[in-house]
Parts: sequence; structure tokens; C-alpha cells
Amino acid sequence: MTRAATGPRAAELDAPAPGPADAVLTGLRERRSSAGLAEPAPTPEELRAMMTAAMSAPDHGRLTPYRFVVVDTAARAALGETLAEAHAERAPEATAAELDRMRAKAYRAPAIVVVVAAPQPHPTIPAWEQRATAACVAHGVVLAADELGYGAIWRTGWFGEAPKVRAHLGLADHEDITGWIYLGTPTTRPAPRPVVEPAITWLT
Repeated sequence: MTRAATGPRAAELDAPAPGPADAVLTGLRERRSSAGLAEPAPTPEELRAMMTAAMSAPDHGRLTPYRFVVVDTAARAALGETLAEAHAERAPEATAAELDRMRAKAYRAPAIVVVVAAPQPHPTIPAWEQRATAACVAHGVVLAADELGYGAIWRTGWFGEAPKVRAHLGLADHEDITGWIYLGTPTTRPAPRPVVEPAITWLT
């Protein structure tokens, strides 16, 4: 589409028009992470739809350098035990209360989607670029959850690199965790995002 770049109506032409497109931009601006998440979680069909939508992320070479591991309600107990074991291995002096806090990480939400970066050897597409694709996919899952009316929060942590946790999730040596996407129904209303002007350098 070609638009006039000069003239009194140039700014008006460049402004988003009201309608579906403006609703998308508003959704992007107003999305907030939800720390408090409870049942119900997205259904398996909704989870599949969210992950499928997220796969529209930029992917140089169409390598699909990522995959998903879904931890649903029934799988949280085993994950919690693995987190506690990993912490005990990392910190042998850990108290029972500290281990319980690690177990509780698996219960932050009724469902978790682990986005795994799986960069592939390629002569021209570096691993960092493939990991960037995985990060875009993780963000896509968060956005899709918000669009479906669920809450989501993207978390990370040292335990994603722990051998016991990696083995529990079935990660290969070349794979690493991009993010733990916690999903559920928000129990609190996040505060509005402060309005911040973007840092832009216009090259002319």
C-alpha cells in the first residue's frame, strides 16, 4: 500500500483506523502478565490452537527450531518433585521449607507450556537467530492466551538448566528452555501498563 508521505493529512493517514486492526493494536498494548492463575486452564484443543497460532512467528529458513512440552494439571506433582530434587542437588543444605517452595513452582498455574529452543546446524542461519524464533513463539503463546481470555505469565529460572529437570522434560543436549509459560484463569486484575514512548531513531 502506498500512502502520501507529505501534506497536512499525512499524520492522519498514518494513524491506525478504528476497527479490527485498531482492536489488535489495543490488545497488544494492554496485555499484562498474570501472576495469579487458577482453574480453569485452557482445554487441550485451546492449547493446540494457541501453539499453532504462535508458530506464525518469523522463522528464517522455516527450520521450526523449537517445540513445546505441556505440563497439565495431572503432571504438576511429578514436575514439582523433580524441581525439589534439582534444588537439593544444587543446595544440599536446603531446608524442607525451601524444597516445598520449589515444589510449589509447579503449582503456580493449572497448566504450563514449556517452550523449548531446538536450534539446528545450518550453514547460514546461526543458533542465536533460531533461539530468537523460539522467543517469538513463546510470546505468541502468551498473546494467544490473552486473546482467548486466559491469563499467562512467562517465567524463567536456573532450574531450566538443571540436569534432573532437563531429563524430566526429555531435552536433548542441543536444546534449552526459552520459557515456562504459566496458563490459567486470572485471579487478580493486573494494573494497567504505564504509557511509555518508544525510543525511536528516525534515519532520514
